[in-house]
Amino acid sequence: MENKCKGVVHRIVAGDTLYKLSKLYGVRLIDIMKENPYVNVYNLQIGEEICIPTDIYQEEERRYYSTKPGDTLGKVIKNMNTDIENLMEFNRELYNTRLAVGTILRIPPKK
Repeated sequence: MENKCKGVVHRIVAGDTLYKLSKLYGVRLIDIMKENPYVNVYNLQIGEEICIPTDIYQEEERRYYSTKPGDTLGKVIKNMNTDIENLMEFNRELYNTRLAVGTILRIPPKK
C-alpha cells in the first residue's frame, strides 16, 4: 500500500471484517469504507492491506498494539503502561472474551 494512508495500514487476517476492524481501532465503519473504495467488503482477502484512517480522530491520543504469540493481558498492560480498567474502557470486546472451562478465578472480597 502506498504511503497515502492517514492512519494505520492493517493486513487482513482470517476472520477480519470491516465492522470488526472499526471496533478494534475505534474508527467509524463508513470512514474505513471511504478510505478504501477499492476493497470488496464482502470478500476481504487474507494478506490484503487496507488503510484504517485513525489520523482523522486527533481529538485524543490513540495508541494501538497488535498482540503477538505468548502475550497476556498482564504483559500488554505492563508494556503499554496502562491498567486493566483503561484497557477495558477502550476495548469493550474484551468483556466478552470466553474463558477456558475450568479456569479458576480469584475474586476479591466485597468492599
